[in-house]
Amino acid sequence: MVKRIVILGGGFGGAYTAMYLQKFLKKTKEPFEIAIVNKDNYFVFQPMLAEVVGGSLGLLDTINPLRKLLPKTKLYVREIDSIDIENKKVILAPKFSHSSYHLPFDHLVISLGTVTDFRGMSGLHEHALPFKNLADSIAIRNQVIEVLETAANETNPLLKEKLLTFVVGGGGFSGTEVVAEVNDLVRKLAKQYPEIDRSQIRVILIHSKDRLMEREMPESLGQYAAKLLQKRGVEIRFNSHLQAATPEEAILDTGERIPSKTVISTVPSSPNPLIEKLPLKLIKGKIITDATMQAEGYDHIWAVGDCAAIPNLEGKGICPPTAQFAIREAKVLAHNIAASLSSRKKKEFRFKALGMMGALGHHSAVAELFGKFKFSGLPAWFLWRMIYWMKLPGLDRKLKVALSWILDTMIPIEAVQIKASPTQGIAQLHFETDEIIFHEGDVGDYLYIIVNGEVEVFTKKGDQEKLLAKLGKGEYFGEMALLNQRSRLATVRCVSPVDVLALKKSDFGVLISNFQELREGFEHTEKTRRREIG
Repeated sequence: MVKRIVILGGGFGGAYTAMYLQKFLKKTKEPFEIAIVNKDNYFVFQPMLAEVVGGSLGLLDTINPLRKLLPKTKLYVREIDSIDIENKKVILAPKFSHSSYHLPFDHLVISLGTVTDFRGMSGLHEHALPFKNLADSIAIRNQVIEVLETAANETNPLLKEKLLTFVVGGGGFSGTEVVAEVNDLVRKLAKQYPEIDRSQIRVILIHSKDRLMEREMPESLGQYAAKLLQKRGVEIRFNSHLQAATPEEAILDTGERIPSKTVISTVPSSPNPLIEKLPLKLIKGKIITDATMQAEGYDHIWAVGDCAAIPNLEGKGICPPTAQFAIREAKVLAHNIAASLSSRKKKEFRFKALGMMGALGHHSAVAELFGKFKFSGLPAWFLWRMIYWMKLPGLDRKLKVALSWILDTMIPIEAVQIKASPTQGIAQLHFETDEIIFHEGDVGDYLYIIVNGEVEVFTKKGDQEKLLAKLGKGEYFGEMALLNQRSRLATVRCVSPVDVLALKKSDFGVLISNFQELREGFEHTEKTRRREIG
C-alpha cells in the first residue's frame, strides 16, 4: 500500500522537507507519495525580499517554481480549509468549483509558518502595509512610487508633507532591512522629480526597545546600524510602539502623531490560525514536538519551522524561527519520516546557530558569525550577499540574481510600478437561464445577492424536485451554509438570466461580526428557510 506524506506549507521548512524526502526515500523499498500544499506555486527566498522593495532585485529573482524544485512531489496550489487529524485527511478549499478537495495522508508535516497579526492595533490592518511576502514587497514599492508621483504635482504643503513622510514600525531584522531599503529608494528616486525638495523627505523607524535588532545582534552592531541609518537621514523613535494608524497619520503610544500616507508595519507575527483548531498540544500557538519533530502524542504528525516548538538541544528554550534552523530541521525531519516508514531509528535535531546577518542598504550590512566574529559596513555586505547567494536553491536562480546585482551597479534605478488588477471584495457574476449557481451538498463559500433576474431554490430526492422558493431582485441566498459552517442544503437554478453580487465567506464573516442587527436579520431568514426545507 502506498504511503502518502502530505506537507502543508511551501516555505523553508516545507519545501526543504520535500526536497530531502525525495532524496532519502529513493533508498526505501516502501511505495510512497509526497504531496505539498501551498497557496502559491513558488518558493520565496525570504532573506532577499527587502532588495525587491529597493529594486536591486527583480520580482522573479527571489522565487523558484515548486514544481521545478520538487519534480517528484505532487503539488496542490490551494488554500487549506481545515485539517482532520482523526480521519487523516486535509480539506482543501474549493477552486474553480464549489466542491472542496479531501487529501488523505499517512504522515502529515505541518509547516504553515506565521501570519501577520494586527490584533489590538487599531487601524493597522486597514491602513498599514505589512512586510512578509513577495506581494507585500511589491505593494510597498508601488506605494513609494505612487506617493512620489503625487507629491511631484501637489501644491497643498500639508498634503505634500504627508506624502513625503514614511513610517516603519518595528526595529527587528525585517523592520531594519525594509526601512533601509525604503530610505535608499525614496532618496534615489526623488532625484528624478525636480518638483520635490529632498530636504522634505522623512523616513521614520519606530522601535519598542532601546536599540535595533536587540534579539538578533550584539549591542555594538545594533548601535552601528542605528548610527548608520541616522546618518543617512532615518529618524529613529526608540522605546515607542506604533499603536494605531489612520489614512492620515501614524499614532505612537507616546502620544506622538506623525502625519503620513505610508505606514509599514513589521509587527510580530502569530502562528497560522488553522493550528489553533487542532487537537495538538500548543505553547504560544506553536505545536509542541520532541527533538525528532514529532507532535506530542502522535506518531504520524510532524511540525517544522516557525509554527513548531522544537526543543533547542544546543541552546535554551525552543529553536528560533530562522531560515538556517528551518533548513536543517527539514533535513532531520525527512530522515525521521523515512526512518518511520522502514522501522529505523530516528534522529534528534541538534544545531548551533552559525551567526546572523542583516542588510542596511547602500552597500552596507552587519554580521556576527559563530558568536565571536563581528563585521559591519562594506565587508559585512559582501559577506551577506555571498552567503545568501550560495544558499539560493537552483543554479539558474543564482545566475539571475548575480546578473541583477551586476546590472544594478550600472543602470540607474527606475520609478516603475507593477500593478496587478485589484481584487474585488464583492464579485459581480452573470448566469444564464437554467444554469446552476450551486448544487445541494456543495461547500458554502459565498453569499449571493440578486441584482437582476430570478432563481429557484429546490431540493432533490431521486428524480423528484421539491421547490422551496423563488427569489428575485434584491433578495439573497447562500446564508444558511455560511452561518452554520456546513454544505449547501439545496440547489439554486436560474429561471432567467441573472446578475448577482457574490460576497466571499471570509468577508461575510467580517460583515456580520461588526453589525449585530445585520447578523440577526440573516439568522432570522436562515431559520425561516430551514423550516421550509424541513
